Amino acid sequence: MKKSVLLLMMLLASGLMSAQDDYKSFMDSAGENSALFKGYTPTLYRFVHTGTYYAYEKSYLDGDVLYNGKRYRGVKLNLNSHLDELIAWDVKNNRFVQLNKSYVDTFTIGTRRFINIKERDKSGMIDPGYYQLLYDNSVSVYKKIVKVYSETVNQEYMASNRGVIKKFISSVKYYLVNQDGTYLIKRKRDILDLYPEMEKEIRKHIRVNELNFKEETMDEAMVSVMSFINKHE
Repeated sequence: MKKSVLLLMMLLASGLMSAQDDYKSFMDSAGENSALFKGYTPTLYRFVHTGTYYAYEKSYLDGDVLYNGKRYRGVKLNLNSHLDELIAWDVKNNRFVQLNKSYVDTFTIGTRRFINIKERDKSGMIDPGYYQLLYDNSVSVYKKIVKVYSETVNQEYMASNRGVIKKFISSVKYYLVNQDGTYLIKRKRDILDLYPEMEKEIRKHIRVNELNFKEETMDEAMVSVMSFINKHE
């Protein structure tokens, strides 16, 4: 009996030492980013799908994040726009970490800037969450990317496991916030209606610079027009 108890105590001590060693190894390898990498393991999508749940590309890019009042630089980041969660890749320990959203203020992924809006704005149009900050001066322009999960039936393969097509569909909204309120921008006309006294000049700027408010060029057009307006107001 005494031998069994002694063996149990030795095993528990060994396990505790192993856990302590693992934690020390993690802290040593994480270095100054150790506080950042204490988050949760992100959701894994273990099924075949088309499209991506990330905001843009699947690759994790260098960025920085203001987290719990401290700025971390040179961190590999990506944004899961299906769950609206910021994911960091701990390169040294080869693990992914979902950052605690309540601690995130701002971050960059590559050249793109993002902000965590923690409370619904006064208009009720902008809900809490991560938004790309396209323009920030006297007027702010936010871009919200949501990846919607969808399943459709493929009639040709109904009898097989390929009968259901799983995919992520991108839904994008643009919000313009100025001193008068918050506005949803879907097209060029929405901006012209907000600045009727400058409509002629704005139209000329759009024409000269060959700006297009289609989905693939909307970001560039919005930034260019708002920069022009800001300079000439």
